[in-house]
Amino acid sequence: MELEMIDSAGAGILKLKGSWTIERVRELKPAVLEMLRNNEQIIIDLAELTEADLSAVQLLCSAHAEAIKSGKHLRFEEQKSESFKQVVRDAGLPRAIGCKRSPDKGCLWTGDWTS
Repeated sequence: MELEMIDSAGAGILKLKGSWTIERVRELKPAVLEMLRNNEQIIIDLAELTEADLSAVQLLCSAHAEAIKSGKHLRFEEQKSESFKQVVRDAGLPRAIGCKRSPDKGCLWTGDWTS
């Protein structure tokens, strides 16, 4: 299975494996919404992601915005696949300052996105 939802110590973990591009990303939206409904903290695990494009990035960014509006926390697991990091870098998303919508200025795109 290329999408796995795990409940772990008060957080929901959404593990993405394989390819998540525009052809398949619509399958991801219901899983993300379910995680947001059922968990205060959501961790996105991208370690085994082999391919992604901007549609996946956009969906995850929207999920983060929804989490902020709902008073929840969504973040990436520390280890991310190189292919996902490359898409984020190519899109010019890495930043030093977080999202102004977030009370703690958190953002999915802050941190180390280098190889």
